[in-house]
Amino acid sequence: MGMHLGDTIRQSSADIRLLWFSVFARMVAFGLTNQILTLYLKSLEIPESMIGIFMSLTMIGDSILSYLLTWNANAIGTRRVMRIGSFLMFFCGLFFASGTGDFRILLFAAIFGVISPSGGDTGPFKTIEEAVLAKLTPPNHRPEVYAVHGTLAAIGSSFGNLGAGFLVQTLVSRYKLTYREAYCRSFIPFCIISLIKYATMLFMSRKCEPNYILKFERVQKPSDVPQISEDHDCSSSTTSTYPSESSPLIESTIEHQTLTGLSPHSQNILLKLLVPFMIDSFGYGFMPSAWVVYYFKMKYMAAASVLGMIFCATDLIQSASAVPSAWFSKHMGPLKSTLAVQIPCGIFFILIPILGSTLPRATVLYLLNQATTAFDVVPRQILLTSLIDSNDLPKVLGTVNIGKQIARSISPGFTGFLAENGYLWVCFLISGSLLILANIILAIMFKGVDKIVEAKQSIEHEIER
Repeated sequence: MGMHLGDTIRQSSADIRLLWFSVFARMVAFGLTNQILTLYLKSLEIPESMIGIFMSLTMIGDSILSYLLTWNANAIGTRRVMRIGSFLMFFCGLFFASGTGDFRILLFAAIFGVISPSGGDTGPFKTIEEAVLAKLTPPNHRPEVYAVHGTLAAIGSSFGNLGAGFLVQTLVSRYKLTYREAYCRSFIPFCIISLIKYATMLFMSRKCEPNYILKFERVQKPSDVPQISEDHDCSSSTTSTYPSESSPLIESTIEHQTLTGLSPHSQNILLKLLVPFMIDSFGYGFMPSAWVVYYFKMKYMAAASVLGMIFCATDLIQSASAVPSAWFSKHMGPLKSTLAVQIPCGIFFILIPILGSTLPRATVLYLLNQATTAFDVVPRQILLTSLIDSNDLPKVLGTVNIGKQIARSISPGFTGFLAENGYLWVCFLISGSLLILANIILAIMFKGVDKIVEAKQSIEHEIER
C-alpha cells in the first residue's frame, strides 16, 4: 500500500484537474486578502476591537452561507453551488475594490459575499470540493489526490501573499499612492480571479453530481472492509449494516429518521468529530494569519514586502509538506500522523511571543508552526472521507466546516479587545494550548480508527476518467 503519486496524477480525470486548478486560483485570491484585509481596515481608522467584530461577523456570515449551500448541495447540484460561490467572491471583491470607506458597506459585502479573513480556505468551496474529490476518487488514491490538492492550495496562497506584498509596495513607492489606496487596488486581482474560477466551473462534468454512479462505487465488497460497530468504538472493527464505500448513490434520496436526516452511523460520527474540531477552530480564531501579519507589522515594524516574503515562505513550506503528509497518513494512519505533528505545532505557536524577541526568531518559530500545521490537512481529510458514507459526506463535511467556522467566529472579538489593550501576544498562548487539547480529545474519541482506514485503502481501484 505504498504511495503512487505519479500514477494518481496520470489517472486523474479532467474534473479532478479542474478542481486542482480551482483551489490554486482561489487560494491566490485568499492569499491577497490575507496580507491586506486587516491593514486595510486599520487604514480606514477602524478600532482594533471593531476589526475583531468585523472578522467574527464575516465568519458567521460565511457559516450561514456554507450551511445553506452545502446542506442543500445534492438538491441544488454541486456544480451550481461552486458557481454560486465564485459569483459571491466577485460580489464581495467588487465592494472592497470600489474604494468605499464605509464600514457598514464593507461589513455587508463580507457577510453576504465570500472573503477570507483568516487567509485560509473559506465559503462552500472547501466542503464541496472535498466531497466531490472523495466521490471521484477511490479510497486507495485519496491520499495522493488530497496531497496534490493541498500542495496547489498552499502554492496558490504563497503566490497571493508574495504578490500582495510587492503590489502594495510598488503602488506606494512607484505610483505614489497612499497605503489605503494601495490596499484598495489590491482587491482588483481578487475580482478577476473569481471570474476565472467561475469560468472554470462551467467545464465540470455531470460525474460530480450525486446521482452519477462511478464504476468503483458499483463494486460491492462490504465483507472486505471492516466498519465501525453500532456503539461506534473505533477500536473495534466489525461488520455492520452501515453502507459501504461502494453503496449506490441513489440511496442519497432516502431521508433517515434521525435528528439531522443522516444515517445513524454518520450522525454519531459527526457528533464525535465536532467536539475536537470546534475546539481546534476556536483556538485558531484567536490568532489567524491576518492577525499574525498585524502582530509582525506592529511589533517588528516589518515592511509590506518583508511580510509578503515571510508568508510566501510559510505557504511554500506548507506546499512541500502536503505530499509527505499523505505518505505518513498512508503508512502510520491518519490519527497517529495527526498526533505526531499537531502537538509540536501547538508548542511552536506558544513559543512565538516567549522566544520571538526579534523578527528572525519569531519567523523561524512561525515557519515551524506552519510546516507542522500542513502535515495535518491530508490525514484529517482521509479520516473524514473514510468514516462517512459517501451519500452523507457533503452534509457531514458541511456541518463540520460550519461548526468550525462558528467556533472560529467567536474568538476574533476577544482578539480585538486584547490587541487594543496591548495583550495580542496572549492569543498565541491560547491558540496553541487549545490546539494541543483538541488533538488529545481526537485521539481518545477515535482510538483504533487507523485500522479501518488501512483496510479501505487496501482495496485497489483505478480512477475513472
